[in-house]
Amino acid sequence: MLIPFLLAMLAVLLVLFFLSRAAVETIERNHYEQRADLYRFTPIKEGDIVFMGDSITDGGCWEEIFPGLPVKNRGINADTTEGVLNRLGTILYRSPAAIFLLIGTNDLTWWAYRQDDEILETYEKILQNCMMVSPGTKIFVQSILPRKKRLSKHILRLNERLEALAKKYGDIYIDLYPSFVDKKGEMKSHFTNDHLHLMSPGYKKWVDILTPYLNDICKSQ
Repeated sequence: MLIPFLLAMLAVLLVLFFLSRAAVETIERNHYEQRADLYRFTPIKEGDIVFMGDSITDGGCWEEIFPGLPVKNRGINADTTEGVLNRLGTILYRSPAAIFLLIGTNDLTWWAYRQDDEILETYEKILQNCMMVSPGTKIFVQSILPRKKRLSKHILRLNERLEALAKKYGDIYIDLYPSFVDKKGEMKSHFTNDHLHLMSPGYKKWVDILTPYLNDICKSQ
């Protein structure tokens, strides 16, 4: 009697799990559509500096962090390399001065998992589109940030290939990873409260790294 009961309980738990995941996906999809629609309502202008990516970028108050600069936040929670590729056109045709890309970590989740070759293929299409549609836009490829230890080697491999990809297209690679990783291969604990998203010290470190690049952009304009 015990085994059938345990199997029944397992089945119930699995059903509840998948129902919960479906509910989360609906919330994420609705949020994505809301943010994308808002960005269409407030389009990029020529000469803007665009921060593009997922929730890590979305969480930055870039207009407040860099007051007086024409910065625009185009991060969306749960976005992936495919998502960035699909919405890139609305940004490129406005000829922004620069785009800072930080994308790829959500491609590693088990529910949206993609092979490295698939991730890099999509990323390459992003860089190709940037070159073809807006060749005057400076593209900054930022390394994927550390997460939990089990993903550390995987992220390092991806970052190596991202660096090579940026070099191939003459874009600038910004290696954030060493500044955010601890000795175990995880995100430094004072930068995050969930092994992924940034707290204020993490954003401060990020801003410290990016500031020289933004200063160079402003000097060249």
